[in-house]
Amino acid sequence: MKRPTMLVQAVLKQLSMDLDLSVERDLQRVADRYEHEGLSFLTITLPLLSDALERGLEAGTFTCPSAFARHGRLPRFLGGFFKRVFHTDGSLLDEPCPYTIAGIRQVCRFFKKLKLPCSESKNRQAIRHFIAVEGELRQMTSQVERKDVILDKISGILWSQVFPEPSYLDLVCHHGPGVTAERYASNQRYSISKWNHRSEYTFPSDLHCYPNYGIAAEVGGNGEGTGCRRGVEYLELRDELPVRVVFVPKTQTAPRVIAIEPSHMQYKQQSVKDLVYTTLESHWLTRHSIRFSRQDVNQRLAYKASKDRRLATLDLKDASDRVHLHLVQRIFKTSGLLEFLEDARSLHADLPDGTNIVLFKYASMGSALCFPVEAMVFYTLIQSAMHILDGGRPSSRSISRYSKLIDIYGDDIIVPVEYADFVVKYLESYALKVNVNKSFKASAFRESCGADFYNGVPVNPVYARMVPHDNSRHWDASTIMSWNATADLFYMRGQWIVAQTIRDLLRRVVKRNIPRARKPGSGLSHLSFLFDTHCHYDKELHNWKQKRIVFDPVKRKDQIDGNEIACLNKWGISTHRRDSCGNTDSHVTFERKPYWVYLGGNTGSIRENRNSVGSEIPQVDASVSDSRLCNFQSRLHDDRNSSDIISGLAEGSNVCDASGTDNGTPPSSGSFNSFVEEWWPNPLDHLTDDQVELDFHSSVKRGGFKSKHRWVSLAG
Repeated sequence: MKRPTMLVQAVLKQLSMDLDLSVERDLQRVADRYEHEGLSFLTITLPLLSDALERGLEAGTFTCPSAFARHGRLPRFLGGFFKRVFHTDGSLLDEPCPYTIAGIRQVCRFFKKLKLPCSESKNRQAIRHFIAVEGELRQMTSQVERKDVILDKISGILWSQVFPEPSYLDLVCHHGPGVTAERYASNQRYSISKWNHRSEYTFPSDLHCYPNYGIAAEVGGNGEGTGCRRGVEYLELRDELPVRVVFVPKTQTAPRVIAIEPSHMQYKQQSVKDLVYTTLESHWLTRHSIRFSRQDVNQRLAYKASKDRRLATLDLKDASDRVHLHLVQRIFKTSGLLEFLEDARSLHADLPDGTNIVLFKYASMGSALCFPVEAMVFYTLIQSAMHILDGGRPSSRSISRYSKLIDIYGDDIIVPVEYADFVVKYLESYALKVNVNKSFKASAFRESCGADFYNGVPVNPVYARMVPHDNSRHWDASTIMSWNATADLFYMRGQWIVAQTIRDLLRRVVKRNIPRARKPGSGLSHLSFLFDTHCHYDKELHNWKQKRIVFDPVKRKDQIDGNEIACLNKWGISTHRRDSCGNTDSHVTFERKPYWVYLGGNTGSIRENRNSVGSEIPQVDASVSDSRLCNFQSRLHDDRNSSDIISGLAEGSNVCDASGTDNGTPPSSGSFNSFVEEWWPNPLDHLTDDQVELDFHSSVKRGGFKSKHRWVSLAG
């Protein structure tokens, strides 16, 4: 394929103009190595150079990877760039150019996260690693259970107050957006056919499996009913269903291994997750540290730390798979939450080769409780480490004081630099592993929650998510919309050459002109700061309209007609489970139809002016349509970044990207500016079903695109 090379060369040309550097030899090297090595040069080899750059910034000395020819200690490829960061002997310059660092990372990481399946050898290696982690947890059981007075005291003080005695009446079970181990469709899940016998006390089946007690009594305690009123089958411990371990795309180096939960287990997990999220973000002992709905706090702290170097950003490796079950039981043994966590956990897993193993971890990625439980475990361990280092006596007051020094979003952890080394050692003593390549404390480089900074300058790259095939027939709807969003990201960064190169490519693929628009909306259009094109004034609506190619929903066959219990369950849950715009979940597919969209109408201006850390960052105004603003404001972590959404990628659920910020945070019009996801809608949002209304990964009909156009409104 020639198009990946063309796009990387466009990035190099843009950087040549922005940084006043010669890239002629670099352009030729990209073409030559791609011709001999193929796509792996862009997806595997080039990211190694970026990783070496980050390690060099942290250590103060650059070590060139063996895959690149060297001139002194620096690589010949991008040699002019590296000379603005390091001396020829590899030592770091006194004042490295942050914009050059951003340029190197953009070139090297552009194609790192393509959504492509890994090779069979990589998959087998990932499964061996999954099993090896289980073996390590088994061996470290005695280490996890060792005597630790401080940990036990902090766990008792903390979680006995945060979760004193939760009641099963506080839990509202519901289904998540991800797929299930039984491959049930969305409506089919509401007919709950199985229930674990061990969870009957904490999750009573008559409360959660039936729309009312009358139907539950009619079915009877044994679950045997007649016709559509057939009750649940109670599973004994030996008969419980396992999780299904699958692969989803992450990088070409290794796939992401997740475990898809059975439907009835996911049903329980969602209720506990809701309770935990609400409690942790409101309780006075945890609300300053643990967050699930906001990444911007960690991003602002990373921005500030890159300038004053007072905070360290830590990233854990295999964070989900290394939370030992016995550690969870130890930490929450004095709280009322433990029995709910245990009963909502699957006990064993089926591997892709058919092997069944018992799980020593609490839960793999794919469980709705994986993310909140790991955050609570990390928080407890970090609190213990800080108390031990300072020699303090644990109390509610001391826990509250230290909580203001800790910030946790999943496995992204921020702590003061003076505590970082001891926190790392303490975490690893409990079977966890810190990713040293993504943890920073000594240099001016920081990254957290997808925001990367060097000395206060954002250096996070734009990632390509789809392969730009040479044959236009291979470009489906997801590929076209993804590359259009990528072009908009480059456009907002002021990188006009790259943006125009991608837009020219899209025009050749769809074989028609794509309009420009100043306001976001449905359909295929290019973002513009200045003007709209291909507009027509509607005299009846007194508004401008624009012709675009859009995707109309086509509903799938997923009926539960005649199943009284399933219908009532869905109605009862959907009346309580609505998004921030008042819409219920729908499971639809999409076909491509061009039509007109209206321009103008009411707009909203979003301005962020917080007095929190990082408030010195320049404020950004952006006008967005009311409908898009509604969808934008509804972006919560439990819809976008929960593990069950990631599991949805495995079988094509209504999600597109679980990596959250991996697809790039949309900057403002200034080059490499950041912190605008609160003010300016992310162009990649239209690829995610829970953000707007489209699901291109699983819902687009195959075949060519239709050429007929229609008119649709953009007005609020």
